[in-house]
Amino acid sequence: MLRRPSGSDAARRSGRARRFLAAATAAVALAAVVAACGEQEEQAGPDELAPVRILRPDPEAADDTQTQRRDGLPVVEGTDRLEGLIVNPYDLEAGQCFNSYLTLLGDNTFEELTTVVDCAGPHDGEVYFQVFHPAEAGEPYPGPDEMLSWAQQHCYAQFEGFVGQEYELSELDIGILHPTELTWSDPIGRHREVTCYVEAWRGGRLLGSMRGSGF
Repeated sequence: MLRRPSGSDAARRSGRARRFLAAATAAVALAAVVAACGEQEEQAGPDELAPVRILRPDPEAADDTQTQRRDGLPVVEGTDRLEGLIVNPYDLEAGQCFNSYLTLLGDNTFEELTTVVDCAGPHDGEVYFQVFHPAEAGEPYPGPDEMLSWAQQHCYAQFEGFVGQEYELSELDIGILHPTELTWSDPIGRHREVTCYVEAWRGGRLLGSMRGSGF
């Protein structure tokens, strides 16, 4: 069972929560927003029982996917070594687990790829909540700060109910994928969906679904 951190660690965790929520202070009150778009919310469903752990990186490991990293992501040459099905990250769904890679292409450039994998195996993140921004088609992009603030409030509010632990005490962190000005204005996609996912706070990977894990 995870115990409440003490001393400097507790201060760091509470500070982390304050930093996470700092950009959210300008957003509309969460209760009103949730009520306005409640029919569009989607939460991850329960998973079958499976081993659940946080796999910390081994500093002595010689595996290429651990030692060759760029911007925090494992570097893989080509796509044949990728685990899982390559997807557009904006197409991820609640309940899915995924990995992120940087693939080295033939012209020595990198492409970031996302793959959907079985939650029972090691993975980088798990989508636990999705919600659509209530803006109508044709409305201007609210701006990166306001968009992030709106997304943070929703992701934070749903975290404890999914994990079974307060964010400030959790060994997990919150990741967010939200509309950018480019995807917002796309004439076909008109991206409005915010995707919230959990990942290991201090590095590492997840094993099993984090739903109700208490981490």
